[in-house]
Amino acid sequence: MDIVTKQLKLEELSELKYEVHMGDSQAVHYCSIMILKFLGEYGFGSAGNSDARYMCAIGEAVVEAWEPSGLILDLSELAYEWGDRMENVFDIGHAKYGDIPFPAALIVGERSEEAIRTLILGVYSDQTIDDIDWVHRDLSSAWAYIEQKLAAYDRDKRL
Repeated sequence: MDIVTKQLKLEELSELKYEVHMGDSQAVHYCSIMILKFLGEYGFGSAGNSDARYMCAIGEAVVEAWEPSGLILDLSELAYEWGDRMENVFDIGHAKYGDIPFPAALIVGERSEEAIRTLILGVYSDQTIDDIDWVHRDLSSAWAYIEQKLAAYDRDKRL
């Protein structure tokens, strides 16, 4: 019997690049916060499906490897116009912890903000990105959001 295979690599799914940064929470001394940043151009519509799969695979791998208490998904340098699979990216890390809260925040940039807004709120929504508490335009406010969530979960003995 001939077995035919081909070698695969995650990097073949997408041309996107990523960076991972970790920092300690100031609010809850035993917690850490991960920043997962994606850079590049997300494919338009279904052309972005492999980008979303890549982002999810990388995201789950880095959360598994470093076990942060919270996640900031930084899309400030990602060009994104359209593609429903991006919603899957917003769930990175949530399955790992089960009933333990895993706060997440999203940072948008000028090349992703409007598309993210319409993906979350709907194309015809009059609401702005400011109406979504977990979506931010800068690292400082996203970090403060995660810190606030961690402090509340710690206070409620949920961590």
